[in-house]
Amino acid sequence: MSTRKPILPRGLTANPAFSPAVQVGELLFVSGQVSQDNRGNVVGVGDAEAQTRQVMARLKTIVEAAGATMQDVVKITTFLTDAASYPAFNKVRGDTFPHNPPASSTVIVAALVRPEYLVEVEAVVHLPGS
Repeated sequence: MSTRKPILPRGLTANPAFSPAVQVGELLFVSGQVSQDNRGNVVGVGDAEAQTRQVMARLKTIVEAAGATMQDVVKITTFLTDAASYPAFNKVRGDTFPHNPPASSTVIVAALVRPEYLVEVEAVVHLPGS
């Protein structure tokens, strides 16, 4: 069995209940990321595009802390609290992954952990050479 290695990027708000990401062999499993800054404050209240940009920035921080790039992301799963947010999310997803985008699923949910959050994204990343 492969060893589990938590990835804890510097500056990201720590949550004692889970790791931002866990590496197992050549795969990195990134926990769902929401739109918060490094102090835990919500970024982009009421703005799905701003929240998605912050979520993708957090995802990039974690991916790079593991020694990979966003081009190594092979799958994302997105949770939106409103289907009307999909065009804004989709725009940012396209900006984030302009070439060879990862596999992707999007789910509309009743709510996220805090009512201010409109978008949450989790990811699976291939870590070449691990």
